Amino acid sequence: MRQDSQPTKTPAVYFRVFFDQTDFAICPLCKDKSSPTTVLCNKCLISLPVLGWCCEKCREPLPEANSLFCRQCQKYERPFNDCIIPFTYEPPVSNMLKQLKYGGRLIYLRPLVSRLADSLENHYQDKEWPQAIIPVPLHWWRLRKRGFNQSNLIARSISKTTGIPVLSNCIKKRRATPQRGLALSERKRNTKNIFSLKRAPGVKHVAIVDDVMTTGSTVEELCRTLKKTGVQTLDIWCLVRTPAHYTV
Repeated sequence: MRQDSQPTKTPAVYFRVFFDQTDFAICPLCKDKSSPTTVLCNKCLISLPVLGWCCEKCREPLPEANSLFCRQCQKYERPFNDCIIPFTYEPPVSNMLKQLKYGGRLIYLRPLVSRLADSLENHYQDKEWPQAIIPVPLHWWRLRKRGFNQSNLIARSISKTTGIPVLSNCIKKRRATPQRGLALSERKRNTKNIFSLKRAPGVKHVAIVDDVMTTGSTVEELCRTLKKTGVQTLDIWCLVRTPAHYTV
């Protein structure tokens, strides 16, 4: 290898550099003209399924507007304090997330994270912001296989707009069966003691970031782990919430 040679940029990096320097782009959903700032065209942005009437605690979508809490939140106390989630798991957002996680289409992060950032600004207008952001970690083998942790990418993007530091190396995750397709009881067993502490975050108020919240088993277990270190207030920041009894 020549000494003056440089590391080869991946096609994704070349695309991102080109994409950020152009005045227009092609919407990846409908192929119409769009802006590199928004990625999606206005029509597709408007079509994204925004979370409607939902549980006040965990943001699970509710079928009727005469209830404030879902069945799970009525039965027992959640270990977190609040949830901020802008979207529900329906097309095209559900398809965008699948392509992002399993196809490496990181371009979909920008419009989804942008809406989450707007939701956070509205939510914390009269509330105290968390002192640190902790993304839900991946097991090292899963991270190596996928090449990225989408939760970490979301967290760092939000950190740029809020100035809140990301603590991505304080929690370790052991290898376990993937949560995809598991029922609620199976998810709880699968996530029990799945996290271990590498170092204490050293703050009292933390935001946990993930891409999708299904039953909440993963973030709840992470909450319990962090509370052992002295964390008192835990908020959940996710892109998408699934309907009841829906597993992804």
